Amino acid sequence: MIISQRIVLRFPSALIDQPIISEVIKKFQLDFNILQAQILPQQEGLMIIVLSGEEKILRSAFAWLKKKNVKIQLLTQKIVKNETKCTHCGVCVGLCPTKALFTDSATSKVLFDPEKCIACLFCVKGCMMHAMEVKF
Repeated sequence: MIISQRIVLRFPSALIDQPIISEVIKKFQLDFNILQAQILPQQEGLMIIVLSGEEKILRSAFAWLKKKNVKIQLLTQKIVKNETKCTHCGVCVGLCPTKALFTDSATSKVLFDPEKCIACLFCVKGCMMHAMEVKF
């Protein structure tokens, strides 16, 4: 059975110039979608990615990444929008790097597409009404 896992990968600075993702995708024949990446010279690299494949193969790929000293964190938390707390001020829209939060042009209300959310927590930290919440 094919499953998808949202994961956070942290690359030590010694690995940021190596094609680790390319290698793991080819070696284990996985499908992928990069949701966010921050790779800076001489610093730790961070990538939020969705990997899809058979569960056994994904486990093997994770083991391979760990051997390469890549830290893996499953993205198990989920962001939800509490409609009763939201005042539709739009602050979160400007903070969201994936456009999961956006303003409806017809109603001027803030809408949330959880499929685009990468759980970066920018909206949670920026919402003064605490309308964006983390669920585990």
